Amino acid sequence: MKVNPPSSQPQRLRVLRIQSRICIGGPALNTILLSAHLNKEKYETLLVGGRLQSDEKSMAPLAEEKGVTVEMIHEMGRSLHWADDVKALLRMIGLIRKFKPHIVHTHTAKAGAIGRVAAFLCRVPIRVHTFHGHTFHGYFSRRVTQLVILVERILARLSQRIVVISQRQKEDICEVYKVAPAHKTTVVPLGFELDKVCTGERGNFRRSLGLDEKATLVAILARLVPIKNHELLLRGIGHWQSLCPTVTAQQVRFLLIGDGDQRPRLEALCSELGIDQLVLFTGWRREVADIYADINLNVLVSKNEGTPVTLIEGLANGIPLLSTDVGGIRDFADEHCGTILPADVSAEELGKQLARMLPYGKAPERLAESVRLRIKKQFGVERLVADMESLYGSLSDKYLK
Repeated sequence: MKVNPPSSQPQRLRVLRIQSRICIGGPALNTILLSAHLNKEKYETLLVGGRLQSDEKSMAPLAEEKGVTVEMIHEMGRSLHWADDVKALLRMIGLIRKFKPHIVHTHTAKAGAIGRVAAFLCRVPIRVHTFHGHTFHGYFSRRVTQLVILVERILARLSQRIVVISQRQKEDICEVYKVAPAHKTTVVPLGFELDKVCTGERGNFRRSLGLDEKATLVAILARLVPIKNHELLLRGIGHWQSLCPTVTAQQVRFLLIGDGDQRPRLEALCSELGIDQLVLFTGWRREVADIYADINLNVLVSKNEGTPVTLIEGLANGIPLLSTDVGGIRDFADEHCGTILPADVSAEELGKQLARMLPYGKAPERLAESVRLRIKKQFGVERLVADMESLYGSLSDKYLK
């Protein structure tokens, strides 16, 4: 009788996922969820993060809650620092030699540079980088930007695959800035546990801030940093106030949810514009689902974006948006989702749009159920994991033979 040999458990692929900083924001949330939901029978994941800035809040508690192991390399910071960056590179090399990954997948710029160089030097067979946004516009001077683009072109040559999160971003990476060729670039949209952010209880967030239960709440959820362009919003509010002088702070409040080094300057600007009573700086808030249950209009006025998580979460909750046309917003938002303004919109025009969307301080209507369902399907974590496992599988078939 012929006896078949006992089947052996296939070796799991080891994925070293590197994120510049595990701080509150879309990139870290996405990498944590991706690490948590990959098939455990096929993949072993280690998530690596660098040091946070003083005004950033850690998402390590969420990683722990999801059972995701996080290794910290404190020398890896946001800004360029040659001594620390060299130390971070050496530590990364040591970590790679210890973990022996089949795949090194980097996310965001600093992690992309240090991680891919270390993986190349250690001859990791598969090197993948995801652009969650890019720093080619709105961050640096022209000369520095040209240097950044040159570095990214070199790093792309060290990568087996470049991942972008929207079709528009692919056009930027491949056609506008020519960082990587199209055949080497794959679109994998973000994915989130959107059902969980749609379970908030109305009234909780308002009561925590002492706000009237009937007040219309206009919110921007973003770090208070220059690229998010809060100054434009505040000046737009100033023009809105001149167009709607009879609307009171009891009827409409503008909430800046988040924190950052620009807060003192923005608070001073509120005083200068005479809109102190209309604007409330809430700092970072953890009750995300309750926030979306209560706000009536979701605003984003960034100079540059990837795919804004707050707009996706808001749309899943049926909250209309008012946004500048940046990043991949047009890939998921249209006239059924709210209003999208030119990226270079003036404060005057922004004020007019606020007046149009908030007639006499009245809140805009919630979005149709069809919009909510489409967003949940398009940006669900299940779709993200399926896409990424398919990508990893194809790369493994090609490079791990």
